Amino acid sequence: MNVNNIYINDEITDNIYNILHYNDKIPFAKVNKHLFTTYKDKIRHEVFNYINWDYNLFYDCLKRFNYNKTEKEKLLKLSLKVNTVQTTTGVYGDLRFIFEICYKYRESYVYSNSPLRDRTLLSLMIKDIYNSISFDRYETVLNIEKKMILISLKRYFKPILWKTNEEKWIYLIRE
Repeated sequence: MNVNNIYINDEITDNIYNILHYNDKIPFAKVNKHLFTTYKDKIRHEVFNYINWDYNLFYDCLKRFNYNKTEKEKLLKLSLKVNTVQTTTGVYGDLRFIFEICYKYRESYVYSNSPLRDRTLLSLMIKDIYNSISFDRYETVLNIEKKMILISLKRYFKPILWKTNEEKWIYLIRE
């Protein structure tokens, strides 16, 4: 790749790309056409690294890019590996990632292989998420506040221990 008549090896750009944070990878890929074509798919597929791990970055990836049917199915399958969230009153499932997928695609999928002990419970939760989806995100979050089964998605939910990469618990983003 040439930048101001200086040749930079692809191995060097790969090393630079790999040490960048996700939010810095996007402008880096937009520097020129060569970098864009090289890294656009890698940036799109970062969503698979962030699912059930970093809610903000997962949300950003899902909002920024569109995914094909096989990628959606892979996201759905990965979202079933629900992390547990501990509170003073008990242990709950982290449904934020499932919610974002349901909200973005608004298609009814069958969640069959659940890592939770009770698959029926997860199915009920997902059904309630779908039933809560409204014409905009704000209304959807308000509808979720009314559902007792979706405790981990509510504003008053106060976890003390969770298995994601977040320093502080992040509630559903309300645009």
